[in-house]
Amino acid sequence: MASIESLLNPIAPASKACSPTPTSSSPTTMTSRSPRQKRQKVVKDQPSFKKANIRGDLRYPPHEERDGELERIHTQFQLHPLHNIANFPAHIPYCSQKKSFKGRTGRGSLEVFHYTFQIPNGDGKKWVVSWDYNIGLVRTTSLFKCTQHPKTAPAKALKMNPGLSKISHSITGGALIGQGYWMPFEAAKALAATFCWKIRYVLTPLFGLDFPSRCIPPEDSRFGDMRIDQAIILQATREAAYYRGLELAASLHPQDTDQDRPYVRH
Repeated sequence: MASIESLLNPIAPASKACSPTPTSSSPTTMTSRSPRQKRQKVVKDQPSFKKANIRGDLRYPPHEERDGELERIHTQFQLHPLHNIANFPAHIPYCSQKKSFKGRTGRGSLEVFHYTFQIPNGDGKKWVVSWDYNIGLVRTTSLFKCTQHPKTAPAKALKMNPGLSKISHSITGGALIGQGYWMPFEAAKALAATFCWKIRYVLTPLFGLDFPSRCIPPEDSRFGDMRIDQAIILQATREAAYYRGLELAASLHPQDTDQDRPYVRH
């Protein structure tokens, strides 16, 4: 018969007494956990390329027609997206404390297309080409930087071309991707032709297939002069006034779609 003491103080079996209690730090538990994925870092001065719908009129579409040789060059420069640029429009609100952009354009945002490219055998930097597909403003800052011009080059180019500064915009606030000098389309095209020889072929999605033939080669005395025909600036001034008129009319009569029609160039 068991004693009272043995009943009150039973001895645990050896197998149970010696078995360790599992803890959360055991190898089995640790290996079963999935590693935490790192959040991808967003580069603030690069486009996100998210599919979206176009806002307003598409007056300045991308030029994506290319032959085999141009396709080879675009691939060499890692142009992205290589196709269907218009599938990735971006909306950039104007957030600067300066009110000149809205006052001179009647708009509170930029509606843009982007694409990027890299210089072959370069430092791997992605250069961003951007333009407003509604009214044709082109962000020229990256064109100057890519061709190794100083920071003051855009302002200098504006001073060399009377009237151009009145229809161009220096945006300093808001999203980094929207900051810089924005110039009217035809003026930007003519200006870029004076100094963008080495990147002339990667600018065809923006300026069209005729752009490379319009570019001035480095051995030409006019290369880098940055003076453009005054007739181009006058025409760009008329277009800027026309587009501003459309925006003001649309704000007064938002239901009147007849006011929002493509500008006919003469």
